[in-house]
This record gives sequence, C-alpha cells and structure tokens, in this order.
Amino acid sequence: MVTTRLMKYFREYYYKSPLGIPDMLFQREIGFIPFNGTMTRHRKFNGQAEIEDFVRRSVPRHLYYSSSYYRFPDQHKMLEKEWLGAELIFDLDADHIEGADKMTYMEILAEVKKHTLRLLEMLMDDFGFGNKNIRLYFSGGRGYHVHVESDRIYTMDSDSRREIGDYIRIEGLNMEDLKMLDDSYFEFGILKKFNIYISNFYKNLDENYIKNVFGKAWWNYINYLEKFYNGEKIIDFLRNDKGNKFKLLIKQNKSNEKASIDYDRIMLEKILEDFKKSALAEIDEPVTTDIHRLIRFPYSLHGKTGLMVKPIAIDDLKAFNPLDEAIPDIFLEREAKINLKIDKFSIKMNKESYNIFRGENSVPLYVAIFTNAINVAEFI
Repeated sequence: MVTTRLMKYFREYYYKSPLGIPDMLFQREIGFIPFNGTMTRHRKFNGQAEIEDFVRRSVPRHLYYSSSYYRFPDQHKMLEKEWLGAELIFDLDADHIEGADKMTYMEILAEVKKHTLRLLEMLMDDFGFGNKNIRLYFSGGRGYHVHVESDRIYTMDSDSRREIGDYIRIEGLNMEDLKMLDDSYFEFGILKKFNIYISNFYKNLDENYIKNVFGKAWWNYINYLEKFYNGEKIIDFLRNDKGNKFKLLIKQNKSNEKASIDYDRIMLEKILEDFKKSALAEIDEPVTTDIHRLIRFPYSLHGKTGLMVKPIAIDDLKAFNPLDEAIPDIFLEREAKINLKIDKFSIKMNKESYNIFRGENSVPLYVAIFTNAINVAEFI
C-alpha cells in the first residue's frame, strides 16, 4: 500500500515536471532503482523526450546518470563502454559527519551545508575553478552534490582524483612535515589558511584554552612562554606581535633547546587538530575517485524523502533551505491522511512546523510523502 501510493505520487510528478538533462545525454550511462526491485543500469537514452517517456512509464524510485562519458554507454562491461572522460564529483552527506547519528534531519542538513560551503571555497580559491565550472545540487536526501566540469579534470584517473579528495579532507597535514617547509609554502592554499588561523589563534590566546589543553600543567606553559619571550607577558606579547606566529614557532621548534616539555609542539598539534575540524570538507571520497560513478538525476525525486534533486546557484547556497525549496509544487496544495508508526515526529517544512503523534493524522501531502518515504508513517 505504501509503495503503491508513493509510486502514484511520483508518477504524477514526472508527468507534470521535466527532468534536468545533463549535457551529452546520449554518452551517459543511465541507472535506476524501481519501487520493487534492485538497481538496473547500462541503459542509454538519446534525448529528453525519450528518457522522460521512460521515466513516466516505469516510475523509478531513484534515477541516476553517469558522471562519465562513454562511446557506448549501454555496453555491460566497462572496457566495452570505451571511457572518454568524467566530471569530478563530490558527494557530501551525513555519513561522514561526526555526531550525525545524534542529530535531527534538520540539524544534519545545516551541518552538511557548512562542509559544502568549505568545499566550494577550496574549489574556487585553491583550485581556480569558476562558477561556470561548478554545478551544485541538493541531493534530495541529506546533503549536496558538487560537479566540476572542466577540460582540466575530464581525463584525470582515480589516483589524481584521490589526491584532490585528500586535499579537501586535509589528509596528511602534520607537524613533522610542516617543520620542513620554507616560508613560500604558506603563501597560498590550505597552508595559507592554516597560517592565518594559527596567527589569529595566538593573537587571541587565553588562559581557559590553555587550561583545557594542558590541564594542571597550564601554568607551566604560561611560565615557559613568558621565559621564552624574554619575560614579556605572553598575552600582551602575542596581541602586539605583528610577525607571523606560525613561522616563528615552527623555526623555534626546529632549533630550540628541546625544552623539558615541548609546549609549543603540543599546542601546535592541538591547533592543527582544531584547524582541520574547522576547515576540512567531509566528502564521500569513493564517489570522488570513482570514474564510473552514477549520480542522481537533476529534478528527479529522491525515493527516501520525496524531495527533488534540485540545482542551486552557488551564491544562493547559504540561504537555501531544502525543506522549503526542494518540495515539488504539485505536492503543496493538498492534504493526505497518514498513520504515524512512532510516538512523535517533528519537522519544519514549507516554513511551517509540524508535530505529529502516533496514530491517524491529516497533514499536507508533502509531509505525508516525506514521512512515508522515510518509513515512519503509512498512508491511510
């Protein structure tokens, strides 16, 4: 019953709403998961009319296309497809966000958005991609998809894409390697950001933070720093210092007399850990490295939420709210009855808050579809 009703609404959506067709559709592999069954892939469609006719007849629960271009996308063996290149894809989801298992759906969306904004900043500032090279989509589920389209990346192999993924996730950045670098390395990219971060940190250093890092030894660290900096009060010294604290401390760690406790090193490692948490973007790295990946079709419906896979302008991401803007218009003006299977469910959709309790409820159709798709309710 649940599947039948959901499928009915999905069919209605596809009859009234066009898909967003990726370029060179005829060179993309198409895959889908039906409402009853498993993944089918290795399909080919030559144009918008053909694929929309198929979707309206078959009504998939999930619809995908390949990030790759092939000479023969409908061949079942990858070698026989003749790979021609692939977009660079980033999938940002709750699966890799620390503490996501304790967050509400709305909190997850907000947290994943932070990581998506960091990713976009790195792609544009550090890699030099412009708005014209980047396509951004709400995934329809718990996050965002970012597609990079550029001649610079189409023929990259998996290893090269993995290096980009490692950079985005700030993998391999450690104090031992940083001590070996000269000043020029800290003038651009992620090291420039770390340079700024650590300079700002030391300028605003306070005793509470030192207590948290060093515990009972915190006063020894203050004494050590004051002695190291010629007896000056360390807080005043750091706030008035116009030099680069990171480079200064790195050089000291190279040549100082190995203080009885290497306080600067301990502090630097703690700051590096905090920096990574604040600056990295948690991506699903296998998606980025896979040159044969299938990704969700623009304007298709996500089978586990009933929300659209919606394109977003990069400048609009900060204000974008999927639970307002990814609801299909045709689901807005009607109500439906559901039986809630759990004690209570709360959600804010279409700028309205809903608190639903176990048993029969009459709710807007988009709430009914959402709760059915996530399997906390059934249609009545």
